[in-house]
Amino acid sequence: MGKKAAQESRTARAAEVLETQRREESRRRRTTISAVVAALVVIVGLGYLVSTTLDSSGESALTPGGVDGYVVTVGDDAAPTTLDFYEDPQCPICQQFESEIGDDVAAAVEAGEVKVDYHVVSFLDDASQNQWSSRAANALMVVQDLAGPEAFVAMHDLLYDNQPTEGTAGPSDAQLVAWAVEAGAPEAAARQGIESGRFDQFVVNATDQMSKDGVNGTPTVFVDGEKVDGTPADSVAAVRKALGGSGS
Repeated sequence: MGKKAAQESRTARAAEVLETQRREESRRRRTTISAVVAALVVIVGLGYLVSTTLDSSGESALTPGGVDGYVVTVGDDAAPTTLDFYEDPQCPICQQFESEIGDDVAAAVEAGEVKVDYHVVSFLDDASQNQWSSRAANALMVVQDLAGPEAFVAMHDLLYDNQPTEGTAGPSDAQLVAWAVEAGAPEAAARQGIESGRFDQFVVNATDQMSKDGVNGTPTVFVDGEKVDGTPADSVAAVRKALGGSGS
């Protein structure tokens, strides 16, 4: 082989080596990029799972408009007396409690004498055939969100006036929507919120907060931050006394 031919052969082999190295480097880059993309997909996926977990745990639960913490406040903030009511829509004793003092409380709120902080909770779904407790509580929050505290009170009263007997099926979602509209909420938005369970997780969280507040049953009443112990009759008497009655 001549000198020129040998040089050409070495040049060709060098070019082949360079091309092989170039292809190998390109393959490594593609592999690295694929690995990075796969890792990002996993990270994003984990982030989604985390956000879903946070949502289901309630940390990202939707909060109705006009609600401070888990409290719906009805009345003037400057009122001299504050009443806290913990109530479950399915609770028959709550219904009796409201039938005894509801009108007097409403009159005192209207006169600016008291404000009421309502804590709507749900732990009596097993007492109905179609989870009335949580469905009604969600509907209350939907009405509060859409139309404010006056409509909330109207819906609250409608629910207790029409409370189903324990062990039976509560009214349908369609009936809840009709009552929400009667209370003052717009129909289309009320239907969407009630049928979708928009504030279901909020109600779960509010019920958990009830335990943290040291409350283990309904109705439970606080007068100016002081818990009323004893029987439901004691709660009625304490409210009447706070409203200026005899307490007897």
